[in-house]
Parts: sequence; C-alpha cells; structure tokens
Amino acid sequence: MPLALKVIVYPLYTILLLFFFFVVLFPYESVKLRVAGEMEKALGGGYSIQIGRLTPFPMTGVILKDVEVRERGVADAKPVKISKAKLKFSLLPLLSGAFSVNMDLQMGSGSLKGNFFWKKINMGMNGKFQNFDLAIANLFTKKIGVELAGLMNGQVQMDINEQDPLRNEGHILLEIPNLKMGEMSFGGGVFQLPALELAQPASPVSTIDISVVHGTFDIKQFELVGGDVSLKADGKIYGARKMDNYRFNLKGVLNLKPEVISKIPILSTLEKQKSPDGSYPLTITGRLTSPSIRIGEFKVPI
Repeated sequence: MPLALKVIVYPLYTILLLFFFFVVLFPYESVKLRVAGEMEKALGGGYSIQIGRLTPFPMTGVILKDVEVRERGVADAKPVKISKAKLKFSLLPLLSGAFSVNMDLQMGSGSLKGNFFWKKINMGMNGKFQNFDLAIANLFTKKIGVELAGLMNGQVQMDINEQDPLRNEGHILLEIPNLKMGEMSFGGGVFQLPALELAQPASPVSTIDISVVHGTFDIKQFELVGGDVSLKADGKIYGARKMDNYRFNLKGVLNLKPEVISKIPILSTLEKQKSPDGSYPLTITGRLTSPSIRIGEFKVPI
C-alpha cells in the first residue's frame, strides 16, 4: 500500500474503531451508575440520584438526561429534576490533580451555563442563571433548616481559597422574580416562622448585588420586594482567617404585611419599634456563629 494512502487510511481506521467502541461497546450503564454514586457521595449521602440516560459528548464530555435527585428517608419528598445536563471536562488540569468542568444544565424552562473548577486549595464557579429553579438549592440549604422555592436570573463568579478565606474573591449579581421560604424555627423552637413569600414580580425587581474582596462581602444591594416580607439591607460581612470569626455589620429596613403579623404572634410586640413610615429598622451584627439580629430595639431570640 502506498505511503500516502497509509497516511489517510490508518488514522481513519483508528477513528472508526474508537467510534465503534464508544457507541457500541462502551459500558455506559456501569458508568451511569458510577456517576450517580459519585454525585450522591458529593452531596453527603443524604440524597439518591437516578440518571435516565447517559450518552457521550465528543471525547471529554457526557450528556445526562432525566436526572432526579430525591432526599433519602422522606417518603413524600419531591425530586429535583434536571431534564438535561451537558458536562465537558478539561483534560489538562486533571494531569496536575485539578478538576474543571463546563456545565450546561436545563431544568424545565430554566438553565445554568458556566464553569466549575477545583484545585488543591482553590475552588470556584462562573455561572449564568436564566429562570433557574431554586429547588436545586435545597440540596444544600435544607441541611441548615431552610427550604426555598422560586426562580432567579443573573451571574455568580466566585474564587474560593479553602485554606485562606481572606483570599476569596468574586461577584454575585442576581435578580429574583419569585422566592418562597418554608417554615423555620429559632431558639430551639421558641421562635417560629411560617412559610413566607419573600419576593413576587414587582418593580423594581428583587435584587442581590454582592462583591467579595479579600474575603469581605460588600453587600451593595439586598432587596426583596412584593412578598409578605419586604427587605432592604446593605453593609458588610467582614472576612477572617476562620469562618467562625466572620462578622456581620448590616443595616436595613423591614416591611411586614398585616396578615404576616397575625400569623406570628411575637411580631405584635414590635409595634413600638415601627418607624413613622410603617417600616421596621433592622440591624445584624456579631460573629457568624452567634449573630445579633435586632428589629428596632428588639433582639430576635436565635
């Protein structure tokens, strides 16, 4: 066979063999179960994950379809559903012990597109959200007793240093047209909060704008409007070498609908704290592990 023909035929033959292997012989069912298992470990083992279908995405990627994440031990738990997840891994960082993946998640009419990376001491994310379902956030917030529902748009860019929080950098800019919070309790059950609407479609739209510089969170705008509770706040959360030593210095105003006050008896004691315009002044100070939340002169028992 002429050399010129070999140069053409052999690479083509190799490509056809690789294609046959990946399409016909590759054990996708085993890989699908392994991927689900690793995802369950990453979430602490409290959730079961089912993947409807796994298909390859040229060499370094994979497409997951009909993914369901369900809380273990809760019979009536509603699953978080991801209709499609396209993940593309970067090979070069893997050679140095790092991990980088480009994500394209679709949940109903919402999406998340961006990149997640993990190195030896750094991890970070740069993602753009569009009508993103906050149900997926419950995979993390339910551990601290907070259940959320709603939608958000915007962008999150964060670079987190696990060994030195003072080197954390980033920017969070989100618009939240809809946000609900489930029932909560504070102070060992002494202080109860019913389920609340925190944001509804309104003008201006609910917005969160936070810059992170040298580990300090500069909260330029934190505004939730249109719900049972309206909140405006700004200020800083000062960074420290240890997360326990982070300190709040936030001020804002709180507005409550009359029906909310009737649902939470303790709020009737706040009448004296009301400003002439009907709002309640709010301050949050103290360390992250033991914050002091005051509505006027009243200290919330947490």
